[in-house]
Order: sequence, then C-alpha cells, then structure tokens
Amino acid sequence: MMKTIFTLTSAESRRLIAKAVVQMPQFQAAWKKAYVLLAGGTTNAFIAQELLGREGIEPGLCTVGISTDGLLCVTNPDSRKSFPNVFYQGQAVDKTLTDALNDFHPETVVIKGANAVDPEGYVGVITSGFDGGTVPKIIGPVTSKGLTMITPVGLEKLVPSVRKAAAAIGATHIDIAMGADPGMYCLGNTTVVTEIEAIKMIFRADATLVCCGGIGGNEGAVTLAVDGEEADIRALVEFLEEQVKGEPPVKGNKGICAECRYKFCRYNGKKPEELPEWMKKKGIER
Repeated sequence: MMKTIFTLTSAESRRLIAKAVVQMPQFQAAWKKAYVLLAGGTTNAFIAQELLGREGIEPGLCTVGISTDGLLCVTNPDSRKSFPNVFYQGQAVDKTLTDALNDFHPETVVIKGANAVDPEGYVGVITSGFDGGTVPKIIGPVTSKGLTMITPVGLEKLVPSVRKAAAAIGATHIDIAMGADPGMYCLGNTTVVTEIEAIKMIFRADATLVCCGGIGGNEGAVTLAVDGEEADIRALVEFLEEQVKGEPPVKGNKGICAECRYKFCRYNGKKPEELPEWMKKKGIER
C-alpha cells in the first residue's frame, strides 16, 4: 500500500470531478442509448469541456446564479454563453430539458451541480430565480421515474447540514441581503460526486479530506490524503500532474447592480459610483 497527499484548488477539483463523471457507467450508458441532460453551472461547464473541448466554453459565463467577488449574485443575461444542454446518443440536439424528459428513456441521466453538500449525502441548490430555476424542470421526472441524477460538487462546498442550511434562508426570511436573497433546495436522491468519489472511481483509492482553504490562490482549496495500491497511487499522481494541476481559476462574472432584478439586495439599482469601496476595489462593475 502507498499514501499520497496533495492540494487541489477549486478549479482543479472541478477538472478532476468532470473527468470522473464522464467515465461513470451510468453516464456512458446514457451517452450511448439515451439522453444526457447537462444543466447550466460552472462545474457542468467543465463536464461540457470534457465532451466538446474547451474552446468557446468559459465556465463563468455558463451560469445564472454565481458566488463571486465577495457576494452571492446573478449574472447579467447578456453576458451568458452556455454550452449544449441536451445530448441524445452522444450528439447535441435542439431540445429543452423538458422535451428530453418527456421522451422517456430509463437510461437518461440528469447532471446538476450544487452549492452545498453535507456528510449525509444531501446536496443544496441555491435558488434566487422567480421561477425556482432548473430544479423544478427536472426533479419531477427524476423522482417519479427514478432517473439517475448526478451531482458533481467539490468539497469546498461542504457544510454541516444541508437540511439546516435550507431551513435558514428564503427571501421573505432575510431582512438585509448583501447580495442575492436566495432560498435553497435540499435534495437527497442524487448520486453525489466529490473529489473523494472521483478518486475512488478512477483509481480505486480511498481519499480522506484533511483540510480546506488557504491564501494566494488556495482559497477554496482542499487537501486530500489518499491510500491505495502502489500502482494506483502512482497513476493518480501522474494523472494529477498531467491533467489536473495548473487548471486556471474560473473567472467571475458578477451581475450589473444598476440593472439587477433582485430588489431586496442592498446594492440593487446602484450605479458604479454609488457602490461601497470594497466592491469597487474588486472591479465588480464591468
């Protein structure tokens, strides 16, 4: 047996997880026989890159809700540039998520990222949209028909309890919002893929989360200790050095305060010169 220890930045974790998801047997079966439904989001953008190549897919532009520049926010609609969301038998098709789910195939896989994950396996999905976002479009068929839902989520998003987190928020329960005033879905019927599951899938090795965070680019980073057979550990280290380490950070894409729909945000409607200094220093208004 052999042990290794290493640190992954937030972007590196996304790359590792994306590479694991596209190798999953459930994903491969859906890719060959049915639909793969890829919701928007930064982690899913990494999966899209694994399928389609990196050109033209900028993760920060592939999401609606976003945590960036010191607050929860919503990207400006004009800035978004998504990837194909629906694939049928390995080909992108011009269908909505609802269209694809209505064309029922038991092998269909739905992939939706998350904003929180806990030790019990629950995932939390932040929602600020007035229509509830993506989850209402997919959760009915996933639940009633038992479709596979995969949730790729990095351990930087680990919380003690998603159920308590979901109960703690909701727009009408928030008096002052320094950013979006969200609610949260608490989901327990998904197949969670963190760095730990990714390493187990690809290298048959057991990872333990050792610590989180850091400075100088390691904000949101996770450090993992991994045990396995010598050949697997050496293959893991080589894989990380060649295909994961050095992944550039995801660029932020904060919304424009002056045009924001979320009127309960403290900064809603403010012009650039009216924003607090800490926001100006980050160059938030683009």
